[in-house]
Amino acid sequence: MLGIGIIGAGRIFKAHAGSVQAIPETELVAVSDVDAERVARATATYGGAGYADYQELLRDPKVDAVVIGLPHWLHERVSIDCLRAGKHVLVEKPMAMTVAECDAMIAAAEASGKNLMVAHSQHFFPVNLEAQRIIRAGGLGNLVMATDTWYKPFHDGVRPPWFLEADKGGGMWPMNGSHMIDRLLFFLESEVVAVKAKIGNPVFGLTATDAGVAFLEFASGACATIMHVGFRDGVNRFEAEITGTEAQLKFSGDQGGGSELWLSKERKWEAISVSPLDLPTKPGVSLPASVFFAAEVREFALSILEGRPPSITGDYGRQVVRVLDACEESSRTGREVRLDTG
Repeated sequence: MLGIGIIGAGRIFKAHAGSVQAIPETELVAVSDVDAERVARATATYGGAGYADYQELLRDPKVDAVVIGLPHWLHERVSIDCLRAGKHVLVEKPMAMTVAECDAMIAAAEASGKNLMVAHSQHFFPVNLEAQRIIRAGGLGNLVMATDTWYKPFHDGVRPPWFLEADKGGGMWPMNGSHMIDRLLFFLESEVVAVKAKIGNPVFGLTATDAGVAFLEFASGACATIMHVGFRDGVNRFEAEITGTEAQLKFSGDQGGGSELWLSKERKWEAISVSPLDLPTKPGVSLPASVFFAAEVREFALSILEGRPPSITGDYGRQVVRVLDACEESSRTGREVRLDTG
């Protein structure tokens, strides 16, 4: 069983801790956060040692691997410190603030011989797994285009202060644009070669972004659009479609990722049954409500125990950040940005 330390006891901590507690391959042995009250609540609920300084957590011999749930601007520094301390790392998305930071994290992982996994949770949503299965089986034919639309409130009641500051990685584009780019990479399984985008803050006027529209061209020849906004007043909406030469897939729901899936048949939508995730648990322990987090943590743990790379590597996380950055560059310059592949 792997001893897991969690660095960051903020808004995503409950999902991380519940996942580590539930699956049979891991045990929560330590928690670190600069907020002493958060640490006290976390350890009282989930157990483990509590630390104010994550460097102390890294010196704990019970910690084999670390889950990092910190503000985006801290991902690079803390990940590299963990890897240099000989710990495997699962870091929340987006992987880092820039491609250069991603490169530094990848180099640290290679030097340490430890696993670096990026927490792109969309890979573990049951609806996405079923859609990928249909695509890989040729159910759509050759992929032609895709759309991904997601509207949600900018202030959802739990935004931390750093989320309002662009220089700390705050805003809707890094937070949710990374999900949307990841989804498209996951389904189309091709690198992005060009983008044209408009990313900004027209709704609230803060430094942090609240709206983005992007056009992505893929090496396969497929193309896709992204539309995302954090509204002041509106209605939650998530909808995506993937069109192939033979059929279409549609996702829908009121949250990013959707909950329903349809496949076109004879020019009508036919609902597709989606099986829930089936994960083993420790006796008497329930999975967290967001089961996909447990699947994500389990993939991280199994990659370590089986001595293989995780399914979502640092190189993959870098691809997402590269597209995020290219979209912002396109928005600044008003021009298409071409990306090198390979």
